[in-house]
Amino acid sequence: MSELNVIKDATNKTLTIERVFPAPRARLWAAWSDPEKLAQWWGPRGWATTILTFEFKPGGVWHYCMKCEDKEQGEFYGQESWGKAIFQTINEPASLSYQDNFSDAAGTLNEAMPSMAITVEFVEQGDATKLVSRTVFESQEDYDRVVAMGVVEGLTQTWNRLEELVTQEGVLPR
Repeated sequence: MSELNVIKDATNKTLTIERVFPAPRARLWAAWSDPEKLAQWWGPRGWATTILTFEFKPGGVWHYCMKCEDKEQGEFYGQESWGKAIFQTINEPASLSYQDNFSDAAGTLNEAMPSMAITVEFVEQGDATKLVSRTVFESQEDYDRVVAMGVVEGLTQTWNRLEELVTQEGVLPR
């Protein structure tokens, strides 16, 4: 597995995470744009993702739940984490952006938790693809809170699962 390049820029309330995947851009795009494939890798290891709504278009909603199914994760076992994202732009196959929010099962936004503006770029590098995820927070406090919650560790596990999916033969288009 390739390593993440993490750029923490607290001054600009921005967290940039980059990683090169040994797969063509079309495979990574398919893994992000197909809800069945997305559910297979989204979330840390030991967590299962259920997607309730997935409207992959500007203004479309992506409402999902991650649930810890790994008893070895102790107090996290059985815990649910709901999210609701609103897609802003979709520029197939180069980039997408969305406003990501914590929510509840009904899709009501959790105003006590930070909202994040996320842009993901898919940069071709020969037979590989560099993913660049840039998250901009509304405040310094929001940035600090999400970083302290373990977003880098969670994304590392999530992208490890993505790499496992995109390198399987016959699972996604070439």
